[in-house]
Amino acid sequence: MLSRTLSIVCLIVFFLISHSNAYVILTPTPTINSNEINVSRPSPTTAPVYKKRIMKRANVQETLSLYQDWAKDCNENEKENEKEDIKGNEKLRQLWQTVTVYCGNNHVKTVTKTRTETAVATQTVSPDDNDNDVKCDDQCWSDYLWHTYGYGISVAQGFTGITCIIIGLYFMIFGYRYFRPTLGLVGFVFFALMTWVGLVNNEPLYGYPHTEIVYICVSIGLGILGGILFMFFYPLGLYFVGALAGLFFAVYIMSWQESLVIQIQVARICFIIGMGVLFIILVILLESYTIIFSTSFTGAYLFILGLDFFAHTGFINAILLIFDANPNHYNAYIMNRPVIVMLAFVIVLTLCSVGWQYYWNMIKETRLFGVNVVKEEKPPEK
Repeated sequence: MLSRTLSIVCLIVFFLISHSNAYVILTPTPTINSNEINVSRPSPTTAPVYKKRIMKRANVQETLSLYQDWAKDCNENEKENEKEDIKGNEKLRQLWQTVTVYCGNNHVKTVTKTRTETAVATQTVSPDDNDNDVKCDDQCWSDYLWHTYGYGISVAQGFTGITCIIIGLYFMIFGYRYFRPTLGLVGFVFFALMTWVGLVNNEPLYGYPHTEIVYICVSIGLGILGGILFMFFYPLGLYFVGALAGLFFAVYIMSWQESLVIQIQVARICFIIGMGVLFIILVILLESYTIIFSTSFTGAYLFILGLDFFAHTGFINAILLIFDANPNHYNAYIMNRPVIVMLAFVIVLTLCSVGWQYYWNMIKETRLFGVNVVKEEKPPEK
């Protein structure tokens, strides 16, 4: 019995030793042929990496150059590329790689070009840079507008533009006159704007599936929900009339300079919030006058914004630069005469609307916002 036990133990020990040697002993490597040592094999082209924002960001001029490079890549003839591929020599062909280029208006295109000429989208415009001298010729301006709007007027642009124009006209003419419809439209605009901000900042690199449908349907759906809430919870909606006007007023003030008047992102956010709070306080202190100005200015700004979707002046780029912080998007805001004209007409329309609403509601009708004043009839004399 003892000898059998010792035999079993010896077998187990032998098995463990042989098993451990299998992990320790290395297999010999094959000998390298001396003739293959000096032969250089072409390495495969690495896939392009879409880099995110870097700490030191580019100025407006570099962003405009990026727009021009994208426009050249997105609009070039693919047949010409095929001819160049046939004519190119083997050494040059080894440098070519497939690059995904952002073609504006949420469209991307895959092109083939050499590494030395590849525009690597690593930088974006930063409000921290001072760009007092921006050089942009006719072709540069054309590519700048192409990156913002694309070619022509899309269905989404037309629908959004018409919606903004109609809402703007209502605010300028009937904003003070009708109470619940005004609160409903304020809720619609505020919720739709915040929904768009959330969508554009979380948009993936290649966009959403059916991007335009997503933006329109989701923004309108939540906008309608916000309009219904403000119509029924009117004590809250009343103060958002001033808050919405303060938001647009802050954006308007910052739009009077290329890359915006306020150059620091945190300062811009504080300025917008502070302006909204200021208008809420003015609603509490001077309700009638503040409501007249708020509806007039909001209507004028929305009207000009909607008109820009058809005129394509670059007016909307101020809003994009302020609210679009997506690292996959590259925004720049430069001013020229059409933009200045659009900004000036916001003031003109605001003053006209304030004069009209004040005369019609305060002088002629003696009306308070949301309060129907019924004149007491004198009892008939006996």
